[in-house]
Amino acid sequence: MTTPTILKLESFTRVAPLALRFHDTASGDLVRDGLNVSAYPAGKSQSRTQAVTNRTGVWVLHHLSSLRSLELGVGDENYWNTLRPKKDFVIEVNDAQRRFQPFHFTEALPIRGIYKWTSPLLTSPPSSLNSVPLYSAPTRSASSGMGVIRADLWDKQNDVPAAWAVMEGYVDDELVVRGMADEAGKIALLFPYPTPRTFVVNSPPGPPVTSPPAASGPPMALQEWPVRLRALYAPDQAPTKTATQDFRFTLSQAEAIIWADADGTQPLTEVSLLYGREMILRSTSTTSPPSSRSSVLFITPAVSPP
Repeated sequence: MTTPTILKLESFTRVAPLALRFHDTASGDLVRDGLNVSAYPAGKSQSRTQAVTNRTGVWVLHHLSSLRSLELGVGDENYWNTLRPKKDFVIEVNDAQRRFQPFHFTEALPIRGIYKWTSPLLTSPPSSLNSVPLYSAPTRSASSGMGVIRADLWDKQNDVPAAWAVMEGYVDDELVVRGMADEAGKIALLFPYPTPRTFVVNSPPGPPVTSPPAASGPPMALQEWPVRLRALYAPDQAPTKTATQDFRFTLSQAEAIIWADADGTQPLTEVSLLYGREMILRSTSTTSPPSSRSSVLFITPAVSPP
């Protein structure tokens, strides 16, 4: 029997201008569904294209306005080395399941391979991730084993909600959580509980079966951790207001002041997190009867540079 000969007449390739992954900053897991990811040329939101996700959790954008001819390239070294000037596109991310805060950022496309997110936060050396971080929405509920800190952030200086403010929590000078407020200033910090606190090693040593002597500590129900707080908020430096927050600007805001009291005399720098108890932060007030702002956490914006 004669083996048939297969004649290759034509090959077809397609280059995706953008491919992204996303991860949940609370759990660290890749987010594979429930997101609405789209892109459009800067200043042309009417030319929006929706991304599709594949089985590996990669969100891929094809048929982008003004880039369609580039998708027909081979995608080899020569293709990328001779690529004509890239074009700025706005990438918008929304969560249909309301787990994460919506946002947008601008990037020059096309981009080779899986997109690497470079944080605008000051780090040395600058850090990049193979997936884009997603921060918890204030409506999100916490699963078992997660600590929760919530607040309604209020701009004390301008008497408005502290929209798009950022709050961070540190335990033993290590960042354990970061969150972003929504347009109404509401924020939720969800994160795994820190390592349980322990007491010093037993002295004298415990029972003979304990070798070496074991450290002791309170049961989980009584565990407590000091959490140092830090806020970022600079509304007067914000770009033109849009439906979603500019991700890079939001994360690069200057440091602001959180107030323990409504009069703005005592900064709130640290709180005690108790295991199994959701924490709601408020600035204390001596006003009687309580004012309409008695349930908010006051924040003063960062001072703008001269």
